[in-house]
Amino acid sequence: MPETLSQQLAFDIARAVDPSEFDHAATQELTAFDEITRSAAPRLACCEGCSLCCWLRVDLFAHEVFLIARHIRAQFSTEDLMSLMVRLKSHAERVLPLSPFEHATQNIQCPLLVHGRCSVYEMRPHSCRRHHSKDFAACQFTFDHPTDLEFPGAHDRELFQRLSQAMKSGVEIYAQSDFDCTIYELGTALHESLLDSSSWRRWQNHEQAFLTASITPAA
Repeated sequence: MPETLSQQLAFDIARAVDPSEFDHAATQELTAFDEITRSAAPRLACCEGCSLCCWLRVDLFAHEVFLIARHIRAQFSTEDLMSLMVRLKSHAERVLPLSPFEHATQNIQCPLLVHGRCSVYEMRPHSCRRHHSKDFAACQFTFDHPTDLEFPGAHDRELFQRLSQAMKSGVEIYAQSDFDCTIYELGTALHESLLDSSSWRRWQNHEQAFLTASITPAA
């Protein structure tokens, strides 16, 4: 992430008080993150309706979970929210007994996937935005062989490195402000967020946001 954007994110977080201000900071960062991919203009195999990557384990941070959760509360109908909660409960029951490695070697559909499309696409986390492929066949192989973690990815190496560095820079800013930067699994953390409003208060008080969600140990 360019230094000026990092400075803007730090400024926005420092002055944020209510949820909308934190969400504004997060969405501004996502816009800048997407611009990295747009400016690189890589030739990708990714296209609307392809959801093979939506069966992978998705790791993210608490501020991303809250952004998604508030988007859901604001945009989903009562019926859609109820359906999502059923899927999230089922997802949590399946994922929580697994280690992150066990989860990574199984195809488990993201509970936000509806009719082959992401239901929160505009607010999807950095890890989803970073994921891309230049070869559909490689994605299909990974989907068909989930236990083969050694198969080389088909991403654009330079772009992947730039996006990874931007992700790291953003997280470091939240960490410098003493916010929880635990690496959570998307479905289990979102489920807890939607069920337990105190998770937001814990995060805002610089405590660990989620107490039952699946956690991925930092590298």
